[in-house]
Amino acid sequence: LLKPGIIATALKFMNEKEIDFLSLMAELRMQNIAEKLFMPAFVYFFKLLYPFSLSNRQGNSVAAAAGGFILTSSQVLRTVGAFESIKGALIDDCTLASLVKRNGFSTWVGLTRSVLSLRPYPHLTDIWQMVERTAFTQLRYSWALLLLTTFVMGLMFIWPVAGLIGLGAKSSLACLAALSFMCITYLPVLRYYEQSPLLALSLPIVAGFYTLMTWSSAIRYLFRQGAIWKGRTYQ
Repeated sequence: LLKPGIIATALKFMNEKEIDFLSLMAELRMQNIAEKLFMPAFVYFFKLLYPFSLSNRQGNSVAAAAGGFILTSSQVLRTVGAFESIKGALIDDCTLASLVKRNGFSTWVGLTRSVLSLRPYPHLTDIWQMVERTAFTQLRYSWALLLLTTFVMGLMFIWPVAGLIGLGAKSSLACLAALSFMCITYLPVLRYYEQSPLLALSLPIVAGFYTLMTWSSAIRYLFRQGAIWKGRTYQ
């Protein structure tokens, strides 16, 4: 759902900043418990994978886009060979952004409250399928990257909590500091989406679930089960 004025505002922004390819991440539904727990974290982890400051800067390979809202010219699409060039891509939005950037065009991605996602995620299984569909693809089907990601997720989000329970006083202080830093970095996302700051305390558990979803994506790839999304199976 596009709120009135968003197209004109986006076009004005593109013209002022000389942007060739603009993408805005739609505000995801955050109404039930599953959505409140996992949707802000989805944005948080997306921004960790694709830092917006790098994606919006020319001269580096980081390129991101959110498929809910992409605005560009038909000339840009013709130049990069879309949509023929991305027809086989599971992560079509980021693939398109990368293609646009590699061809010398400027890209920009950001958040907005004026594009609303109407797709509900009533249960954890719905969110699980959404993440499972592309998680291992984002890691380029690399088992080494999967192990590295698992280690980093455990170190950043799970170790601080485990350390508070089972380690000595000095280590507990380090874990408490890490846990505090984790919550502080999550608060801007919760504040932006007007969610309770107490949800920051759930991030270690949510991070653990996202790690399991990523492993589930890898296992499906290993056994050639393909990705399932909206009733369709992608090999």
